[in-house]
Amino acid sequence: MRVKERELDLDWVTPLLAVGGSYPMDAAAHLAQKLGVRHVVDVRVECRDDEHVLRKHGITFLHLPTVDMRAIQSRMIHDGVEWVRERLANEQKVLIHCEHGIGRSALLTLCVLVDQGMEPLAALDLAKTRRPCVSPSPEQLGAFIAYTRDVHARGAVPWPVPTLEALGTIAYRHLRACLETS
Repeated sequence: MRVKERELDLDWVTPLLAVGGSYPMDAAAHLAQKLGVRHVVDVRVECRDDEHVLRKHGITFLHLPTVDMRAIQSRMIHDGVEWVRERLANEQKVLIHCEHGIGRSALLTLCVLVDQGMEPLAALDLAKTRRPCVSPSPEQLGAFIAYTRDVHARGAVPWPVPTLEALGTIAYRHLRACLETS
């Protein structure tokens, strides 16, 4: 089967970091050969990428099972960020995905962006701009706040820990736009 770019539900948040939804396993060759993805993080609990198929195409795999609409556990967030950080430091492309690329994968992506030095509100704005469907649940935004609080406590960062209201203004701006046009 030949996979077309538009058939893959992913968006590049940075040149090395993509966030997206699930994909058919027969797209693994396309991910590796055409897109240059070398690493995949799957945060779904309801399903799981076939690690053997990914490995056959030179893609390493991390599974952080999380229930849909729920926050990734704090320990798994920290483990996932560290895993992704190591790969990005080697200039290797990483795809973080869940089922639809809206909440769970967005949460981990936001944490990675903050780990890379981005201010939290700017990270969410970038992710939302590059992938408009990014819309973490309030619980997921709460986990993002907790992660930013951890980062803030570890060192001198120039930004404050964001509020749920400030994050919600960005994450749910598509809803505001719908209300304004109706």
